[in-house]
Amino acid sequence: MYNKEKNLSKLLHTLYDNVTYPEGWGEFLQQLASHFNSPSAALRITDRENPIVYRSFAIGLEQGLNYEQEAVVFDPFRTSLASGPLGKVHISTDIISDRAFEHSEHYQLFFRPNGNFYAMGTQFERDGSSAMHIGLHRPREKGMFTRQEQEQLEDLSGHLRRVAHLTKLTSQVQEALAQAQNAFNHLPFGVWMLDANLRCHWSNRVAEDVLSTHCFGIQQRNGRLIFDEEKLGSALAQASRKLNKAESRCESIQLNRAGASLVLFCNREGNPSLYWKVASSATVIAFLLDPQRAIALDHERLKNLYSLSVAELRLVDLLIRGLDINEASAYLNVTVHTTRSQLKSVMRKTDVTRQADLIRTLLLSVGIVN
Repeated sequence: MYNKEKNLSKLLHTLYDNVTYPEGWGEFLQQLASHFNSPSAALRITDRENPIVYRSFAIGLEQGLNYEQEAVVFDPFRTSLASGPLGKVHISTDIISDRAFEHSEHYQLFFRPNGNFYAMGTQFERDGSSAMHIGLHRPREKGMFTRQEQEQLEDLSGHLRRVAHLTKLTSQVQEALAQAQNAFNHLPFGVWMLDANLRCHWSNRVAEDVLSTHCFGIQQRNGRLIFDEEKLGSALAQASRKLNKAESRCESIQLNRAGASLVLFCNREGNPSLYWKVASSATVIAFLLDPQRAIALDHERLKNLYSLSVAELRLVDLLIRGLDINEASAYLNVTVHTTRSQLKSVMRKTDVTRQADLIRTLLLSVGIVN
């Protein structure tokens, strides 16, 4: 009895590990099959109406027809699993007699090649048109599944359902994080997520470029964001302390006389005592702002928004970089008169009357997201 309970405890540990480690289903199925004295087991996501398998994990089913592509259409247990109460465990002998099953295509083409005859399974989760089920199979000589085994699997089905819910929630969180990361990658400035010890939890594409080029003497050492210059490093540490102690909500560190700066905000809401391992949480978000960094305007969006010509697009690229009319004319090898005419056309299309308003419009409508 002790060993049985110990095995069940180990089985549940492995099951719940799959919430964060989906690749571990094979190990769980191995333990489940061993627990029920079965050589094979399968976990599948299927269509509730049609013989379609969306995803499958299995052990001990390498022979005969491929279930997902071929054998599923012959499965005599599929309808009972789909139509029965959620979590109810079905035993094959309750669905089809041994004699009838022995002459079925499913047995001849799928069960028999794998050395199996009896089956037990349950559909433990349903979501719209799809469902998840788990099944166990054993040879005839090992005997049919018992009512006690049926009850044990029914008890496990509740845990399987909770793991399915947790896995879905985890997947939604991971998807949201991936979408947020992708959104930050479109920003034209660097972004870092830092903990109280300045360890970097995440950074966007521009920030990675800054680290790879060692711009402003910024680098990562042992996962921590640091500056080559001691004065800037001390300023960063002090800013982080003030933010984490809630003495300030925003800190700025000037990086050069041209206006480049690292702007840090507190990134933690609510009561810090509610956080597990507060020091390891990403409590600070840092933005690297550099007026000298070239901002690439999306020409396709400019054409869609304002119907700018190719010549006008070349001009606004130079104006964004800080060139005046004379410098832009020389760069484009055209007369100042031509450049002024193009500038007036751009202003008319963007509905502004001053060059400063034009730059602001271009930056906010196109330049802020790459």
